[in-house]
Amino acid sequence: MIQIDIQRTGFPVKIGTVELWFDSSVENLRNFFNIEEIAQERLKEIRKKAEHVHFPKGIENYSIEEFEEKDIEKIDAAFDINKEFIAVQYDILFGDGAFKRIYDEYPDIWALEKALVPIGEQIAERIKEQEQKREQELKQVENEILAKKKAKRKK
Repeated sequence: MIQIDIQRTGFPVKIGTVELWFDSSVENLRNFFNIEEIAQERLKEIRKKAEHVHFPKGIENYSIEEFEEKDIEKIDAAFDINKEFIAVQYDILFGDGAFKRIYDEYPDIWALEKALVPIGEQIAERIKEQEQKREQELKQVENEILAKKKAKRKK
């Protein structure tokens, strides 16, 4: 029997106590570098679901006592849209179901939204490090091949 082990390309990312995996394969990096486009496309779908929500004019100036029950429902719908948009970004980064895992542990959409920027920055930094390591490995292989060719020529 021949067995070849495959080591996944990527690295763990810990958000609070939740550990996820970031797939840094070439195939998945397309998603990472196009996350905004992909998220915007999914946001269009989310907005279609909520087209019926029309906010009262001047809602940003309301005091809490001025809200009526119908206004609360609209605010809840807007919150749900924002939550879905945040969820899409986490799921694009870490795979389907990632947001649910994090949100189950940290049900604070504002904190999770703010965390997206530093998460993205740190992942980008790690990708750069991996790319430098890959370049070094390729250079080493190239040097070994050239050394073997040179040794062959001397014979």
